[in-house]
Amino acid sequence: MTKIQNPYNPYLPKETGSTSFPAYIGSPSNTPDNVSSFASLPHRFDSNRSSLSMRFARVSRSSISSPEIPPVREPIIIDPETQDKYLLNLDIGSFSDGFGAVYRALYTEHKPDTEIPVKSGYVTLKIIDMNGSETESRDLWRQGKAGLTDTPYGKIIGSKRLFSAVTNIFSDNDELLCVVLPYMSEGSLRYILSTRPQKKLSEEFISVVLKQVLIALRDEIHVEFNQRVHNTLNAGDIFVHIDYATQDILIKLAYEASVYDSENPNHANNQYAPFMNPKYIFRWGAAPEVFGRENEGNSGPKSDIWLLGITALELVYGDLPVRNRRDFNYIVDKIRRKKKLPKSLKKMMIKRDGRFKEVMKNLVNRKKRAFSEEFEEIVLACLRENPVNRPTAEQLLNAPFFTDANDRFKQFVLNARN
Repeated sequence: MTKIQNPYNPYLPKETGSTSFPAYIGSPSNTPDNVSSFASLPHRFDSNRSSLSMRFARVSRSSISSPEIPPVREPIIIDPETQDKYLLNLDIGSFSDGFGAVYRALYTEHKPDTEIPVKSGYVTLKIIDMNGSETESRDLWRQGKAGLTDTPYGKIIGSKRLFSAVTNIFSDNDELLCVVLPYMSEGSLRYILSTRPQKKLSEEFISVVLKQVLIALRDEIHVEFNQRVHNTLNAGDIFVHIDYATQDILIKLAYEASVYDSENPNHANNQYAPFMNPKYIFRWGAAPEVFGRENEGNSGPKSDIWLLGITALELVYGDLPVRNRRDFNYIVDKIRRKKKLPKSLKKMMIKRDGRFKEVMKNLVNRKKRAFSEEFEEIVLACLRENPVNRPTAEQLLNAPFFTDANDRFKQFVLNARN
């Protein structure tokens, strides 16, 4: 299969000679005439693209095999109830291990009292073949119905709409289940970090990110009157959006139906070997009381707090150098015993394995802390073995570690594009 490359940052489509800002609705690069063929549609995924995405690409290329024959299938999905249109504009991810595809879509609201369509901006559209992926589509339907509705000021990415539609985009009479989500321009935090050489965040920026995550847990998930559990909290579930009109930055947590993989596939496919894939860190790094299939029913708000601590480790170190649960437990136990974080997890694991002992002398003798006490206290509190002893989201928000450095974090995100 010929691979279709996106020559630009997948979250920043631009024309030749354009500025670093995204093309807005109504500009030449975003009009339906210029993106009516999926063959001209940029993709984030090559070999790691979802099966739906690749089927779509095959159909679209076959429809324009002759220069005299115009494209016969526009990448438009119409909501049968509202008649709103979604023009698929950019392949930005996948979910359910590749069974579902995720697109940025240009949303056009149908106004029955006027013939003039109203272009209402970008949305994220999750789609899955209901016939070819019955189990996965049932899961998505359940998540969409049970999940949270999107609100302008919420910290959770909620769903805007859930509908099914019959289309001819992929093949004749495909029945697709679609979930409409708000568009998060910069993708997930794990994707953003994959574009940086060191693939990690400073403490200052970690405090900005985790503060928003804790607010989401406190106000929308761990609420007393309708308590929920996130269960998959990790850097891939934290999304960032920059509004270029107002220069505001939003940090939101994906949950249930809004969770999808937004990671750079070139980093995701082979970069982690021989270590555990961080995409599944919520499983292999789960709290002791919920680790393993036999304990899955034991999850609760405190198991989310554990995952928050593991997310903090992922953000401050980058990829965690663990090959199995035994390695993971060694790191956690070592941190608990020392009551502080090592400068390098990789060097700590080398020391455990008895290699490069001379190189490790400086690490063994080091008295100076590599990280602030405030940050280490947060991590240690989250990783307490007994869930009863872990703090709540509300208690963590009162810790002195959390600051407001949104403007500097926004500049960090923007620099990831250059």
